[in-house]
Amino acid sequence: MNNRIEVYNVSKSYVSKNGVENKVLNSVNFVIKHSEFVSIVGPSGCGKTTLLKIISGLLPPDSGTVVIDGDSPEISQSKKHIGYMFQDPALIPWRTVYDNIRLPTEVNKAITDEHYRTIEELISLVGLNGFEYHYPYQLSGGMRQRVSLARALSINPKVLLMDEPFGSLDEITRETMHYELLELLDKTKPTVLFVTHNSTEAVLLSDRVFVMPKSAAGAMKIVNVNLGRTRSEKMESSVLFNQLVNQVRSSDKCVKT
Repeated sequence: MNNRIEVYNVSKSYVSKNGVENKVLNSVNFVIKHSEFVSIVGPSGCGKTTLLKIISGLLPPDSGTVVIDGDSPEISQSKKHIGYMFQDPALIPWRTVYDNIRLPTEVNKAITDEHYRTIEELISLVGLNGFEYHYPYQLSGGMRQRVSLARALSINPKVLLMDEPFGSLDEITRETMHYELLELLDKTKPTVLFVTHNSTEAVLLSDRVFVMPKSAAGAMKIVNVNLGRTRSEKMESSVLFNQLVNQVRSSDKCVKT
């Protein structure tokens, strides 16, 4: 199983209502290795979410190529190799936790037992035992995000794309979710591309951090996070950790702490 994400010369522009072209991505190139965790940081409007949508197959590039495990994003989607987690969990209010997690397997009738985990296993993985038949309004923000994560993992994706999934959470819940996510991904081992504005979050979670330029005319910078895969709260106070955070932050002054 390869699970590589390969991006070659990807560019994307949008045209405003008054006809002005705004280039947000300009010849972006990178390769993400099997089971690697990469975060993308950068200021609002620099193209982070656009890039994620292009990789997922939700948005076509103007030019360039994306290859996921040897296939195009569209073929990868059809094979159920891509899981996507949004900032807003977007749970269906009249469905229970169990039924919200089950939704992708209902919609994708072609999914076989080979492709997805059982709902019971997913509920256990994300720590929601005992809440199977609760409705979204009965859950905290962190619990709703756990449901969203379980739903993204329900097809057992090779690649997991996460668009600021913890951005709306309070600080304490967010910190808890960081370590729960790392523990969960150690079990499931997808290749992860994670969008965030937060440099500390990016360093804590990642093997590498891609810092997007303020404009498409700039170049993406890459920060290697040489901390090993076992992360802890104690590590966050280390000199090396804070040096890496400062390195990410100094790469783009608009990145939040």
